[in-house]
Amino acid sequence: MSLTSVKMSEDVWLTCLTHALSTETEEIMGLLLGDIQHSKNGSVTALIWGALPQPRCDRQKDRVETNPEQLTAASVQAEISFICIKLLI
Repeated sequence: MSLTSVKMSEDVWLTCLTHALSTETEEIMGLLLGDIQHSKNGSVTALIWGALPQPRCDRQKDRVETNPEQLTAASVQAEISFICIKLLI
């Protein structure tokens, strides 16, 4: 099934917007955290509850690279956030 809609909080939207505008002439990279919700009518919605902007480690305009340590830290933060959200549900 294909994704039919995306829902995100205002905080996530503002995080993404701020990250994009902070480097408006360069490409950016970040991670979105969320879940997929399947409804009875067949629609599929992405529920985005977190955003992790990634700083660039290379300042060349034609590429966006991050180092492995940044991706590992983001992965750990995503797992912690996921566990906390599941405990709240």
